[in-house]
Amino acid sequence: MTDNTAPSLRDLVFTTGSMPVIDELAALDMLLPERPDTLERHAALLERLPSLLDLRGRALLHAQQYERFLALAEVDPLLLEDRVDTANALAILAHAGEIAMLLVPPSAPEDDFAQAMVAQERARQYGGGDGRHDPALMKRALRATYRPGGMRLTLGGRVPVGMEMAARRFRGAVLPERDETETGAGVYHIEDAHALENWFKAPPYLSALLDGTRQLFAAIEAWSDAEEPGPFWYAARRGALILAYARLCRIGLWPARRSDDLVVKMAVERLVSERLSDPDSMRALVEIALGVGRRIARQGPPFVTVLGGVEL
Repeated sequence: MTDNTAPSLRDLVFTTGSMPVIDELAALDMLLPERPDTLERHAALLERLPSLLDLRGRALLHAQQYERFLALAEVDPLLLEDRVDTANALAILAHAGEIAMLLVPPSAPEDDFAQAMVAQERARQYGGGDGRHDPALMKRALRATYRPGGMRLTLGGRVPVGMEMAARRFRGAVLPERDETETGAGVYHIEDAHALENWFKAPPYLSALLDGTRQLFAAIEAWSDAEEPGPFWYAARRGALILAYARLCRIGLWPARRSDDLVVKMAVERLVSERLSDPDSMRALVEIALGVGRRIARQGPPFVTVLGGVEL
């Protein structure tokens, strides 16, 4: 249980036992259904994607937990070094959620509303100089495709009728609670420090993620070259692109721990720069994720930022 009255990290009561930690981008891979036909399988992913408001709620909660950690650590700086990986884990979870929200397409009116709200929120943040990422990258990332008939909002506009609860969820007035039966992306608090730190210390193999991404791109090319693409081709391509860019963003978010990781990240930068026919908003999200990973890596060992004498 979260103790919002604890005055410092030392006063928290941490959960015990094992707990799986799954970020939003990794969870997308888990949504791919088992189907005998590869095209149909990737096309079906679009029907299983999470709502943007669910993504927003978890990302907002993890961002709040990160800020809560910093506030408690300021009171008790001696524990900061011991628990810094709790903060690193929460940072990755929060950024993964924010990226997923811009990567996953809207599929319902509430999603249209959330997409419009996040565009409005980012415009206000970056217009006031409060953005955390390169403003040019964020501008590119926000150029997502709207659904036909999707909702558009103007700054200062009123919340549309019927979207009052969606607005409360978007603003964090209603936050998600932990569901013990959930098998996908979860909700985590500072009190889950042991699980969060274990997860952060066991990062995914970045080279395996890159290999899997290349396989998806190869499949997309093969589907495109077919003389008769079939009824699932367009949806399958969209689903595969979402998975591919989710994997590339995961590579970006995780800090490099060895030189091989830096080589993989360089390969990702090159790959994204060459795929000019892919949506520019997706390519920008990878660049944003790479920036997050670099910032975490600048904490120093066990992370690395220099390859062949050049800082990357």
